[in-house]
Amino acid sequence: MKTTIRVICTLCMLVLCVSLSAQEKKVPAEMLGKWKYTVENPQSGESMNGTCVVATGEEATKATFDMGYGPAETTAFRPGENGKCTAELPLQDFSMALTFSMKESKLVCDIDINGNLFSIEMTKE
Repeated sequence: MKTTIRVICTLCMLVLCVSLSAQEKKVPAEMLGKWKYTVENPQSGESMNGTCVVATGEEATKATFDMGYGPAETTAFRPGENGKCTAELPLQDFSMALTFSMKESKLVCDIDINGNLFSIEMTKE
């Protein structure tokens, strides 16, 4: 009887561990790839084009932005609720808080720079 109870308890613990690990939040696969976007240049008002590559490396998923000035890489994505992922984009003088999400077939990046908020919608290249 004791052996049966131990086996049942062990099986219950195994099922619990497997179900918890299956709920691990991951970066949605549809975010991965090369994306293009256009933003207004705040200094001249002219549009600027750029690319964003979201890729999973050996350690983590990161985004690399390039607007022709050289690449800028985010910190590792932190998956959150509703398929959203957050990351930081450290620059020379400050850091930007980024929240990535999918809207229809577009990748949306909500950007927070010291309380100033704006969004970029990207299309797959």
